[in-house]
Amino acid sequence: MVSKEMVGRLGNQMFQYAAIRAVQELNNDDEAICISFKKYVEARGYKNELNNFKIKQINQVDQIKMNYIQYALIFIVKLVEKFLSFFITKQYEYKRYLFEKKIAKILNKFGIYFMRQGYSELKKTNAKNKILIGYFESEKYFDNIRDMLLEEFTPLKPKIEANKELYEAIEKTNSVCVTIRRGDFVTDENTRKNHYICTPEYFYEAIEKVKEIIENPRFFVFSDDVEWVKENMKFPPDTLYESGKDPVWEKLRLMYSCKHFIISNSTFSWWAQYLSRNNKKIVIAPSKWRNEGYSKDIYCDNWILIDV
Repeated sequence: MVSKEMVGRLGNQMFQYAAIRAVQELNNDDEAICISFKKYVEARGYKNELNNFKIKQINQVDQIKMNYIQYALIFIVKLVEKFLSFFITKQYEYKRYLFEKKIAKILNKFGIYFMRQGYSELKKTNAKNKILIGYFESEKYFDNIRDMLLEEFTPLKPKIEANKELYEAIEKTNSVCVTIRRGDFVTDENTRKNHYICTPEYFYEAIEKVKEIIENPRFFVFSDDVEWVKENMKFPPDTLYESGKDPVWEKLRLMYSCKHFIISNSTFSWWAQYLSRNNKKIVIAPSKWRNEGYSKDIYCDNWILIDV
C-alpha cells in the first residue's frame, strides 16, 4: 500500500500522484492508494482535483496510517530540520535538500520516501506500507511511466462543446500555449516576493524567441485573470484567449492540446507541456523557478530558457 498526505492544488496533486504511481510500479504494489486531502488541501480551501481524471482508484482517508518506526523516523527528520533552520540562514532549502538526499536510502528501507524539493532516486523497499512526503517536482521520478500518466491524466468528461472552435484552431495551426499565472503570485506579498518572476517582459521576449523558431505561430493565452491580461498585455492581433470560465480539467486539456509552450513558473503550467502529445514541441521557460529555495530538478532538458 502507498500512502500520501496530499498538498496543494491540481499541479501539485499531479506531481504527487505521479510519484505515488512510480513507487507502486517500482515495488510491484497493486494495493489501493491511500490519500488524505484533509490537512493540506481541504483545510486551505482547496479540493481533490484528481477525481476529474482517469486516475487509478484511490481510497480517501482522514489520516495516513504508519507504523511506530515510520512515525518515529519522520518525527526525528522533521525535528532535525527544524533545529537546523535556526542555524542555517543562507540557502537553507538547498541544504535541507542535500540532507534529505543523504538520508533517503535509510528511510527507503523503512518504506519512507521523503523529499520536499528536488530529486532523489526512488529505491525498492520491502516495507508493506510506503509513505510519501514532499512535492516530488521532477519528471525524473516518473518519466518511465509517462505513457501511463498520459492516459490517467485524461479528463473523465468529454470536451466542452463551447470550446469546439478553440480546439479546431489549436489543431489546425502552429499553436503556442501561453500560460500567465497571477493570483497569489501578485496579490499576496510573501508569495509575490518568492514567485513573481514571469513579468510581461518575459512573455514578450519568449514570443519573439518562438517567432525565430516556429513558422507562423499562433498564440493561445491561458490565465487565472484573462481580463487583466487582455487589458494590460500586448499580443499579436490573431491571438486567442481561453474564456477563463472553464473547469480546471478542461483548461488543462485545452492547454496540452497545443503544439508548443511558453510556460510560467507554475506546476499547472508545467503539466500542460508535459502532457503534450507533440514529440517535437518547443518549450520556453523562465531561467529560474523561484527567488528562494531549490528548484533545479523541476526543469526538463529540452527547455529553452529566458533570463529573468
